[in-house]
Amino acid sequence: MIDPTWDNKKIETHLRRLDHWSGDIAIEPLVGGLCNKSFVVTDAGKKFVARIGTDILVHGITRTSVQASMRAGSEIGVTPLLRYSEPGLAVVDFLEGGCVRPEDIEGQDANLQMIVDCLKRTHDGSDKVRGPMTYFWPFQVVRHYAAVGREKGSRLRSELARLVDIANTLEHAIEPYTPVFTHNDVVPQNLMFDGEQRIWLIDWDYGGYGHPMFDLVAVGANADASEATEQRLFELYYGALNDGLRRQLTAFKLILNLREYLWGMVQEVTSDLDQSAVAASMAELYPDQEQGYEGYTNMNRERFETNWERYRSEF
Repeated sequence: MIDPTWDNKKIETHLRRLDHWSGDIAIEPLVGGLCNKSFVVTDAGKKFVARIGTDILVHGITRTSVQASMRAGSEIGVTPLLRYSEPGLAVVDFLEGGCVRPEDIEGQDANLQMIVDCLKRTHDGSDKVRGPMTYFWPFQVVRHYAAVGREKGSRLRSELARLVDIANTLEHAIEPYTPVFTHNDVVPQNLMFDGEQRIWLIDWDYGGYGHPMFDLVAVGANADASEATEQRLFELYYGALNDGLRRQLTAFKLILNLREYLWGMVQEVTSDLDQSAVAASMAELYPDQEQGYEGYTNMNRERFETNWERYRSEF
């Protein structure tokens, strides 16, 4: 069984010993993850991604739930096929097209439709889930992250009481709903093109049961999309929007901004990943931001504060 604390050399040795492969394999590190290690494995001319991870309880991540989400997503047809798994390791098909970029979302109606179709298939696929799975409620996540920040002496601890009060206020805007299978981390780098320009979801660390609006608002919010593009995205999913839907979507956008903001804070005070690898991933994903977790925190802090002022003025 793999040990996620191993260095890359030990991990590569373990990967080579798996009976899964047809022969000799080539292995290269894959840059881009902010929470796990991944490698591209080439076996007989076909590429796979070997994703290494462990339970990260501070984020509510358990491998049992992650792999259950990956299996369900594979069966539904919204994520690359899961080819092999063991505790701490999952091997999936590699997608050649690269991740979605903000410019692939802004005003791109065909891409927005593909993303909405992918999310709808996910949310309609709850019957494909087998085994234990996480329940993801972002308001609870924010309260938990704030507690971690206080316990660990975060640089943001003086702000946390206010942020929890805001989360509690936003939670009251959400109406009763039926939980469905959700991804819960729809940042642009987790939306991937394949070689035929279809769009797929990857990285199911936060997969579980949750609210479909959280996935939907994440598409635009994490790409800093314009109001017009967000409006189009929501209309493609729901059709015409009434005031109740609009207020809930806005509340979910804010709690998403706040969750990302405090996720970065928690990584600052708890992560033991190699900081050079984190900096390289930040440079790849967010080249205009400060490298490291503080850059991620500050980027989402700005998003949250801007959108909170808009919410206060409107609602």
